[in-house]
Amino acid sequence: MPHHVSSNVASNVIHFPAIGKAITLDDQGIYYALNSHTQTIHSVFQLVYQDDWYLYQLECAGDEDEMSWSLLSGNIDYALNSMTTEQIRHHFSKPEYLEPRGAWQVIKNSTFGIGKFTPLQAGETIRYAIIVFKDGEMLSPILIHKAESEGQTSQTLESPTRLKLANLHIAELS
Repeated sequence: MPHHVSSNVASNVIHFPAIGKAITLDDQGIYYALNSHTQTIHSVFQLVYQDDWYLYQLECAGDEDEMSWSLLSGNIDYALNSMTTEQIRHHFSKPEYLEPRGAWQVIKNSTFGIGKFTPLQAGETIRYAIIVFKDGEMLSPILIHKAESEGQTSQTLESPTRLKLANLHIAELS
């Protein structure tokens, strides 16, 4: 029976018409994670391509009115590189990823990455996630949303110290 379960789980990753939509220059930009209880912005990220892919996080810079971008890097690497098909199968062939059906593309360094999920069902929205790796294993992906245009995302940013910046316009941060 366990073999049957593994086979079903693996089919979530293997049986696709394509591997999934690649992470492209169109995916550059500002992303944010929402606190599911308060619907406020918890974290802000920026995906940038400059000869390589880099992932930044917006952080408080000491003074409560100052914010700065911090590079999310591993111990020895900064640039994000594509995960292989075998790595994607290893990390996403688990029961918790059985539904919804679709395909992942991930770029990562040794500690941080960003994933792009392409649903199998036509017409469903492509989703993104911040992914953290510890000792080579992936922790639960965190759903993030892409800021589409100036003024569209006007939320409150909640930092780890509970500092709130009212009416933070995501487009103004780039």
